[in-house]
Amino acid sequence: MKESIIVEQASNIGCKNKPFIKMNFSFVFIGTTHGFIDDFIKQKEIINLINPEFVLCENLENLFLDTKKKFEDILKNKTVSNMTSFDEIKNLIELCYNKNIKLIGIDLANFGFDEILQKKINKQEKLSKDEEKKIEDILKLRDKIHLDKTLEYKNKTNRPLVIIIGSWHLREHSFLRDSLDNYKIFFPCDNKGNLLIEPGKDKKIEYCEIIKNDKKIKT
Repeated sequence: MKESIIVEQASNIGCKNKPFIKMNFSFVFIGTTHGFIDDFIKQKEIINLINPEFVLCENLENLFLDTKKKFEDILKNKTVSNMTSFDEIKNLIELCYNKNIKLIGIDLANFGFDEILQKKINKQEKLSKDEEKKIEDILKLRDKIHLDKTLEYKNKTNRPLVIIIGSWHLREHSFLRDSLDNYKIFFPCDNKGNLLIEPGKDKKIEYCEIIKNDKKIKT
């Protein structure tokens, strides 16, 4: 089936996007930059708008915060992994805890990187060709895990599923986008609507939206 996609620029989703809840999107993705802007602002806005039962999060890696005790433990210990600092997702954890929303990791522990890769990536050191190939293989595995977890949790709720994931995974013809239908994506973009995965020249960063729904399209 030929896919239909709408891309529109939206610096303030507010009331403008309330109708999308009535459209009953199965999946609502929020692209993150992993820190070069305050990603939580948009996350909070969308989560408050939808009030989902589950929020899936790449940065939570393989952790599952599906009970009050698990939330309280991580808030007390303040530890996620060697690759994700607690401060990166502290606000999201607190928001989901306060709203009684289950927060589910959809990735591998330390994103599947061994200790050598963890150190090199964290220090931004040059990788060997073998290490680059290894990361490519890990990314393919992670893509599959993202999709499997997304489909698993969609079967557990009648509400839209919110998935917070790095914008790179939401680029055109990415594995996730080509594998799913009936979704809406919010992603950081420049003034031309280009998806941002790293800081650009534009000082002002807005959010754009992509809709894919083979049954019905609305603007």
